[in-house]
Amino acid sequence: MTRLRTLALVLVASALAACASAPKRLNYTYAPPYGVASDQFLRSLEGLRYGMVAGNRLDLLENGDGVFPAIVEAIRSARLSINFETYLFADGEIGRIVAEALAERARAGVEVRVLVDAVGARMGPLSGMMRRAGVNVRTYKPVKLFTVHRIQDRTHRRLVIVDGLIGFTGGFGIDDRWRGDTRSEDEWRDLAVSVEGPAVRILQRAFIEDWLHTTGEVLHDYRQFPPLDRAGPALAQVVASSRGEHVSTAKLTFYMAIQAARERVWLENAYFAPDRQIIGALAAAARRGVDVRVVVPGPAIDIPPIRRAARTNYGDLLEAGVKIYEYLPTMLHTKAMVADGVWATVGTINLVTRSMKKNAEVNLVAYDRDFAAEVERAIEIDLARSQPITIEEWRKRGLWERVREAISYLFYEAY
Repeated sequence: MTRLRTLALVLVASALAACASAPKRLNYTYAPPYGVASDQFLRSLEGLRYGMVAGNRLDLLENGDGVFPAIVEAIRSARLSINFETYLFADGEIGRIVAEALAERARAGVEVRVLVDAVGARMGPLSGMMRRAGVNVRTYKPVKLFTVHRIQDRTHRRLVIVDGLIGFTGGFGIDDRWRGDTRSEDEWRDLAVSVEGPAVRILQRAFIEDWLHTTGEVLHDYRQFPPLDRAGPALAQVVASSRGEHVSTAKLTFYMAIQAARERVWLENAYFAPDRQIIGALAAAARRGVDVRVVVPGPAIDIPPIRRAARTNYGDLLEAGVKIYEYLPTMLHTKAMVADGVWATVGTINLVTRSMKKNAEVNLVAYDRDFAAEVERAIEIDLARSQPITIEEWRKRGLWERVREAISYLFYEAY
């Protein structure tokens, strides 16, 4: 219910926010004659603010059982600095484990900074406990009466950077819904990635961008920026998008890969209500023979209006040959895509207006066949636990369901 109350507040503020928002270009022209596997596509990615950097080790982490032990182990090994940014930090089993690990390192003399979005901050006593231990805990853009028109200006980033040497990002929240391994509806499905190598420095920049905005503190010296050697073979790119951009790098990240795909596009997204250009790109890819598969949450979704809004556009996709699947066991919170078995991304970007236009987001993009194969394997596991949606089924849905979908779609800009 907390998510629904937040959504309701966002809907109330959306009209005011629209008046205050700076214009951002959202429609693009990109119809490459080359494919994702081409060197020309790789060079085209240099236009997305931060280009590809070589020499990275990437590890795909699945669900709470894979994500939290790796993060907590890295925190406990910290010697110089920990920078931690998240949209959601809630009191609970997971929250206490993470907060206690951060507090212990602060007491040991490590510089520990925690930045939590105001809407997602539900730390309760954990905030005071960390502060008493020496953790510098800050809130990103507190919500006040005179700033309610900017309530949609959120950080949706998940970033953990330890000693400037290892970084993490993905869809995870610090909340008990991310516990376990999808054994029940109480254990959400999600993916994350750990990074070692030169790409960590760009993750660090993304954190510093929001920390500097919040506190004015300039982070510097060897605690934040140690020498970074090659850690592995992967080319990696960090996409750090924000509300203040003149263009949406969040959208371009997905759009360019879809447009260049020649073999397959496999996409998983927690909140899938893309704009008409993304829908058109997916449909066009399917019509030119690309194997396009989209995995989205099923009935277990935590915000049902987004699912209903998304279903209004299923017809265009299904008729073009896009295969759509609804994940059944629990809430699918993953934000990932693979194109042509070489390009892959994991992170926080949802295919909704808020991610494209408003939120601060971060995704890790890899141009690496081994990592892409790992993401494909994870998606294959989810496909086996999903229900395919057919065009016949979509056309047969009842009048009441169509009405609810149409009403939900009216609030498309707020999702």
